[in-house]
Amino acid sequence: MNVVVDAGNTRMKYAFFDEDCFVEARYCADGIEQEIVKRKNAGHRIHLLLSGSGRIPEEVRLPLLAVADAFWEASPDMNLPLKIGYATPGSLGFDRIAVCTGAMKLFPGHPLLVIDSGTCITFNYVDASGVFLGGNISPGLELRFKSLHQHTARLPLVAPEREYGGMGTTTEEAIRNGVMDGMLFEVESYIRRFREREREAKIVITGGNARFLENHLTEDARFCDILGFIGLNEILQYAKKCD
Repeated sequence: MNVVVDAGNTRMKYAFFDEDCFVEARYCADGIEQEIVKRKNAGHRIHLLLSGSGRIPEEVRLPLLAVADAFWEASPDMNLPLKIGYATPGSLGFDRIAVCTGAMKLFPGHPLLVIDSGTCITFNYVDASGVFLGGNISPGLELRFKSLHQHTARLPLVAPEREYGGMGTTTEEAIRNGVMDGMLFEVESYIRRFREREREAKIVITGGNARFLENHLTEDARFCDILGFIGLNEILQYAKKCD
């Protein structure tokens, strides 16, 4: 059984796969070792991939290393199903590698625009032959709301809501509509420009804030909550074959 663990900017989450088949995901790190041991006691051999947005603390790594039968830690230097055409691969976040690999699994042989809307919004391009070409990084929703609040004297801190848009008639509405419509228009513009260049393009959107785009986006796109997990599992499957 495969276990993929993602230590992100704001939380740690993990998922179980039976080879290529998704089993379940958990969005809290508490109890992960016990869950793994339970599956080992049921006769499963555990292959584990640990990925992180930054430096992973030893108190996270060592318990996972101890319970896994085979262990890999994510790095752009490891064997990958996604070819890296980035000028600075050492600075490339593995979360971007993972979502692009997941999108390749969903749409093999297509040029891809992969949008991950989380703490930051990343726009990632993959060509039809599976080469990561690069992309752009923009502030995510929470960063935009916090910036307005922290860098002005009187603007309040506003929370996102599923319904937004149009002309605000209060300061809170004006901030919410401005920030959230701004994100929506930004995403729509990236999609339109990509489709103008690539007729066979596929658009895949994921991330914690993707839900705020799903009901408002006018462009055709595939939303996938577990795209990062799918990509990490594909990387783990590839690493198992290469070792």
